[in-house]
Amino acid sequence: MIPIATLLPIVNSQHKILGLMPSFKEANDAHCLSLLSYLNQVSFFEAISPLLFFVPLSNPNNLALDFETRDYAKHVVLCIQESSCESKEVQQRLKHLHQSGVRLMMDDFNSKAQLLWPDTRGIAVNCESGVPSHIQPWIFSLQHSQHLAKNLNSLHYFEQAQNAGFSFFSGDFAFCSTNSSRASDATARSRLLKLLGLVSKDAETKELETLFKQDPTLSFMLFKLVSSAAFAQTVKVSSFIQAINLLGRRQLQRWLQLLLYARQNGQGASLNPLMLRAAYRASCMEALCRQQGGDKDEQDAAFMVGMFSLLDLLFACPLWEILKPLSLNDDVRAALLERTGILGQNLRLVESSDRSFSDGFVAASSEAQLVAENYYQNLAQAYTWVNQVCQDM
Repeated sequence: MIPIATLLPIVNSQHKILGLMPSFKEANDAHCLSLLSYLNQVSFFEAISPLLFFVPLSNPNNLALDFETRDYAKHVVLCIQESSCESKEVQQRLKHLHQSGVRLMMDDFNSKAQLLWPDTRGIAVNCESGVPSHIQPWIFSLQHSQHLAKNLNSLHYFEQAQNAGFSFFSGDFAFCSTNSSRASDATARSRLLKLLGLVSKDAETKELETLFKQDPTLSFMLFKLVSSAAFAQTVKVSSFIQAINLLGRRQLQRWLQLLLYARQNGQGASLNPLMLRAAYRASCMEALCRQQGGDKDEQDAAFMVGMFSLLDLLFACPLWEILKPLSLNDDVRAALLERTGILGQNLRLVESSDRSFSDGFVAASSEAQLVAENYYQNLAQAYTWVNQVCQDM
């Protein structure tokens, strides 16, 4: 039986996705290794490359003896419970893995005066209550390695971990709305919502051009998008109308939805942490709809539901108020505001699938009659697109 896990995104300090980590109802090495084997069989790691897969393990001796020779080993970071590393037998196995080029982290790192495993390089630390005070000296002494701050549940703790020298970050910090959201540029937000409304009504390109010309930042992002690797063109783009036509209405609508999140970013080169989560929801909702036989219009509606499902956090404002100026069909509106209908059912599954395993995910999985093979295929498609978004924004 294929183990079912949620997959938690791991990001860098700019909130761009770097990897995934599975979360199980009952975490154990057997489940982790069984999932690893299955995902390798279905070419999951090739699909999400270059993202890394962080595998929590309590004992490295549970690995196959030839683990380091397997193709998928290059995609994996083994997060070994530090408390299991006291014995010489385990330390010898770790040393062999390290010398073979396997990426290792000491998980739930808690060494005080000296390292439990003398050859420790990367560490993973539970930071649900902030960065523990004894960790900072270790980060400094292991500064040439990369470290993971886990279970970050606020933007304050994220910033604390970033300042401490961590390279990788995971947790629900993205879902913590801030007061700065209220102070965002209301004019820019209104313009984006108006653009979305015009695109959905198939308005004349000239109308779209007029709005783009009123916003230098929005104009720059449009030209940046059509110049990106995803839309590489041999023709030089010289006008707004040309850029809009090259992109196409369907793709333009999707990127405008993304820009609702990107435009709230006041952190220099960093993405808004909510954008990654919204992009994931949108792409996963689309994949689910396609799998269920939905046509192109239904897939677009599913994508929109996923993308708009976090706008209340983004703008620190009731969702019904944000959606008011948009001409949404009843199914989309009901899914967003009440989580009803097939779109609402799918949204309940998707919004719990990138967070720690929970009763909510179990309930949503049962309601959706989740099939493991389809589930992981959808996740691979979603995170592949999320990674592309992170590169292009």
